[in-house]
Amino acid sequence: MPDSAIRSALDEAVKAVLERMFFIAAGDPLSPGAAAEPSVQVRLTFEGEPSGSLHLRVALPAARSISADFLGIERAEVSEQQIGEVVCELANMICGSLLSRTDSSATFRLGAPAIVPDVLLFDDPSNSTVCSLDTGSGALTAILTTESPACSAAEKSAY
Repeated sequence: MPDSAIRSALDEAVKAVLERMFFIAAGDPLSPGAAAEPSVQVRLTFEGEPSGSLHLRVALPAARSISADFLGIERAEVSEQQIGEVVCELANMICGSLLSRTDSSATFRLGAPAIVPDVLLFDDPSNSTVCSLDTGSGALTAILTTESPACSAAEKSAY
């Protein structure tokens, strides 16, 4: 899958999950460095063709708002544990939506999403695609990193 198609698929997956499952209309794209505020970060690995990981970083106010909306409770009632669990589930949904959009005929195996320290690290910047946008209550950044370029066998043989 060409880089522009990966970027488009990541953007579409993030927006679709936010809109359908969390009732959030994603706002304007942001530069990836725009989210310097405290945040919740999750990493989810997957195996298949290609294998890789999805990092999700959600600004704390956005994570609290998303969690409250998803759980149907007031923002003030949301615990830190609930925020972590909802952001993990958000990462799981985004990764599943994204992988279902790939040209791969492989079966993907998703690892369990896990909270990681609040520092975005790229495993391999040359194979990373970034989507960062405004949720209305803070930034959300998704980083897809693959072990190899995410393209189909036909595209590989075309080179």
